[in-house]
Parts: sequence; C-alpha cells; structure tokens
Amino acid sequence: MVSNMASARFLGPTHYGELAIVLSTTNLFTSVFTSGLSMTASKYVAEHRESDPSQAGTIIGLSSATAMVVGAATTLLVLLLAPWLTRDVLKAAGLAGGLSLGAVVMFFAAVNGAQTGALSGLEAFQRVAIGNLIRGLATILMVTTGAALNGVIGALIGYIAVGAVTALYYQIAIRRACAASGIRISYRFHAGDFRILWSFTLPVLITTFSFTPAAWWSNVLLAKTAGYAQAGVFGACFHWQMLITFFSGAMSNIGLPMLSNVRAEGDPAQYKRCLMMNFVMTTAPAILIALPVAVAAPFIMNLYGPAFRGGASALALISLAAVLSAFNLPVGHAICHSARQSRGCFWPYSTASCWLARPIS
Repeated sequence: MVSNMASARFLGPTHYGELAIVLSTTNLFTSVFTSGLSMTASKYVAEHRESDPSQAGTIIGLSSATAMVVGAATTLLVLLLAPWLTRDVLKAAGLAGGLSLGAVVMFFAAVNGAQTGALSGLEAFQRVAIGNLIRGLATILMVTTGAALNGVIGALIGYIAVGAVTALYYQIAIRRACAASGIRISYRFHAGDFRILWSFTLPVLITTFSFTPAAWWSNVLLAKTAGYAQAGVFGACFHWQMLITFFSGAMSNIGLPMLSNVRAEGDPAQYKRCLMMNFVMTTAPAILIALPVAVAAPFIMNLYGPAFRGGASALALISLAAVLSAFNLPVGHAICHSARQSRGCFWPYSTASCWLARPIS
C-alpha cells in the first residue's frame, strides 16, 4: 500500500493506470498458465513429507521445474504477443516495452507461486512470512524508486528485481526446510509423477480460466472507454479491496480445518454452528475495516494525489464489494466439503470451487 501510494504520486493517474493494465495483463497469463502449481505443491508435499519423504522431494522438484518451464514459455509468448496486444487490444502501442518487462515479472511470479506452495506443504509458515516481509520491503524500496526515476518502465524494473530477490530467498528457505525434514529434492521424474499435473493441477487451471479473463477484460474496457487515468484510479481503489479481505482470508484459513473436523464427526447441528462461526470470523474483520475506509474514502484517495480525489465514491463501493467477497469465503468452504464428501474423486474440482469463492486479487 505504501509503495502504491508513492508510485501513484510519482506517476500520476494516467501512467499509474498504464502500470495497472500491464500488471493486470501479465497476471492474466500467470493465472491462466501457472495457476494450480502452488496448490499442487502444498497439497502433495503435505501428504507425503512424513509418510514418503522421497516422493515429497520429487513433487517439490516437479512443481519447481514445471513452474520454470511453463513460466519461461509463457514469458516468451507474451514477448511475442506484446506488439499486437498493446496496438490492437489495449490501444496503447507505447506500452509494448512495458508489457515485455511485465512478462519477466510474470516469470518470477510463477516461480514464487510454486516455491510458497512447497514451503506451505512443509509447514514452514514462518519462512513464508519472512519471504512476504522481504517482498514488501523490497517493493517499497525498488518499485517506488523505479517509479520516481523512470516512470512506468522504472516501476516494472523494480518489480523484476523484487521477484528475483524473493525467488532467491525462497529457494534457500526450501532447501533448509527440506534438510530439516530429511527430504531430498529430486528432479528425476517418472510417468506417474506427471499424472498429478493432469488430475489435480489441470482442473484448478480450468476453473481459474473461467473468471480471470473476464476480470482482465473489464480492466481493459475501462482503460479503452474511460481512459487510462480512470484505470489508474480504479487500480488504486482495488488495492484497498485486497487490504479489506486480507484478514478475512487469514481467518478463513483457520476456519477451513475446523469445518473439516466437525463434518467428519457427522454432527449436523455442530456443523451449522461452526459454519455460522466462520461467517462471523470472515465477515466481521471485513466490515470493521471497510466501514472506516468507506467513510475516509476522500482522505484516502487524496493520499494518492489530487488527481485521484474523484475516486472516493468508487472506493466506497469497492469497500462494499470486499465485504461481500469476505462473506463468500465460508460459502466456498461449505461447497468444498460437500463436494469432497459426496464425490471424492472430484477433489481437485471442489478445491477449485473454494478458490472461485475467494476475492480476485
């Protein structure tokens, strides 16, 4: 949030909108081609780290190698499509260089996703938290400095540097976590190992594809019809939706195993009470944050610069949307458990349903 505010003041609404569209476009390709790798690593490493450490090491190697290969291929695809996308789709031919840099940002995002998934599967949550802290501090330093020195291009170079620094830390953290757990990372794969990508990763990817392009196209339409300045204002507002739903997402991670345990006991009354508790746990933090944000919307938007003041009403509406997104989190969990109990063979699809209920961020 600090980096976004500072960058917006240095760039102004139009250039900030261009940066938002570039990142939104690269996020589209990242989500479409690499979604599910983090979840795959987290799920299967957690399942095998104690019962079969050798298989856990193979899965870490597989997810890492897949992220590298798919990330590199997708980066190359964006580099080739950049002139056409910026000229004919985004109607901003001058963004071709920025989108090319965004492709490199996307590569590190794919790698970071697989790395955090592996660490989560190893239950190395403290290492993940440290990585998030490193990323946050590096973003304040590198992205803000880049925006101040060289506009959109400088900000994107800053994002590339942040991705590289974070990837280096996570790689060291994975090796240390594996050594502590007696797991040896392996890059020797058998045909059966790739079956995981087909049976679990692919369904999650398909589900992500059902909504990510729509979110991206909405941003593109805004930029094309109302101008990149309005896209910049919306980008600033959207970051506050992510902040409002942050604590709700954290609470939902606690509620998910609670619901799993209660459902396994077969007590419908207790399950209903637990589900209601989850609604309160996820919705209350969102309301407590969204209300002051909506009230202080004019002041908040002014922090981005005088040109952003007109976005106060949009920020108030997005605050409401964030509360509704938070309310949907336990709904997704309930769907997930119902599908898991009745159609165990479709577990990847029910997992994807949970992600559908999460706020797009």
